[in-house]
Amino acid sequence: MAQHKNYHIIRYGTAEGEISFGDVHLDNVKNGVMLKSGWHPEHYMAMDGPGGEEHRTHSTNFYGPGSFQVTHGLGVPDEQPAIYMDAVNGDIVIRAAKGRIRLEAIDVDIVAMGGDDARGNVHIRANDKFIVESQFIDCKAKVAAKFFSNKTVEIVGENVLNMYGGFMDLTDGAATAPSCKGSKNITDPALGTLWEKQMRLGFAGDIASLF
Repeated sequence: MAQHKNYHIIRYGTAEGEISFGDVHLDNVKNGVMLKSGWHPEHYMAMDGPGGEEHRTHSTNFYGPGSFQVTHGLGVPDEQPAIYMDAVNGDIVIRAAKGRIRLEAIDVDIVAMGGDDARGNVHIRANDKFIVESQFIDCKAKVAAKFFSNKTVEIVGENVLNMYGGFMDLTDGAATAPSCKGSKNITDPALGTLWEKQMRLGFAGDIASLF
């Protein structure tokens, strides 16, 4: 696509800074107004107009070599939003490709409210470790709770370990008989419960795929 031009650009400024109207970006987006620093060519604020890709039309962009800091809410009452960001359509992306992202507050709430059974998920992925430290950890599931590892799972209660189930199925690789008397899933006195047979026949991979 050929580079667009605007022959009616207006600029005002000094050596320290400039305000311009009608500049055209390299992606052919025409800005309404741009505020530039005279100290660095890549330090500016632009309120763009039409042109370019759809998400760039009428967008607002901040760009700079230094840090971006916002301090606000000195007069806001407690428990009222001091900084409020709302993406009416589309996603919110917070990215630090070469750094860390820290969330610090008195309390932190992460809420996902999807409109159907396919949405409303919280997905956390790490290529190494997922570490949680707290005085108390409570996990509650209304339908099912699962924990799977390709190698080792350790459950340690240094003082007391309580495990309860209305019916319990427990097995290891060498089990040849039902592991828990009274299981509702016992179907074969030699092979044990359905769960035990699935583990013995190598169906653990199918269970892992559910995660």
